[in-house]
Amino acid sequence: MKLFYSGNSPYARRTRLAARQVANLSGLVIEEVDAAPLGTADHALFQHGPGAKVPGLQTESGAYLCETLVITNYLNGRSGGKLMPGDPAQFEGVLELEGIGSLLMDTLFHCSHEKRRAAGEQSPGVIAKETERANRCYDALENRLGGQAAVLNVGTIAAVASLGYSDWRHAEDDWRGGRPGLATWFDEMMKTRDVAETHPII
Repeated sequence: MKLFYSGNSPYARRTRLAARQVANLSGLVIEEVDAAPLGTADHALFQHGPGAKVPGLQTESGAYLCETLVITNYLNGRSGGKLMPGDPAQFEGVLELEGIGSLLMDTLFHCSHEKRRAAGEQSPGVIAKETERANRCYDALENRLGGQAAVLNVGTIAAVASLGYSDWRHAEDDWRGGRPGLATWFDEMMKTRDVAETHPII
């Protein structure tokens, strides 16, 4: 299998972490291919599908999967469910956490793009709305991850990748402020080799 990514994409980072965890736990061989720079009209990714964006996973059969949740779900299935806990109560909690992490990532992504528009084209209302939503997500992650162990699953992968993206694109959010449990959890996660190696270059 081949996983196409770009180094600072938080969406691609989630699939890279999932792929590495699956490889560690099941022995599946997944090659990581840096597809940067993106955005050219003749980019090689157009050979695989209409999106020409990352992440993208080419399976052994030649199928090309796009979109983060599709890829992580596929990798979880290929590993025999090793990216999710077996206990039903924990299973739902991890899905809930994955949803919050996904929401935060989308919120930060939209806010980042709005802020990078020309000054006269930006919408202060959109920026304020997304910033408020991000703060609610930070609080929710503090409540759920403060005091928790540094364990990789689809939920914690979504959370740590989103927080790393916030450090890169939204340092002014200061998500650590008033959230000591989440800050400690993140620091512990960063001691994991794969999490540290895939952190965006700030």
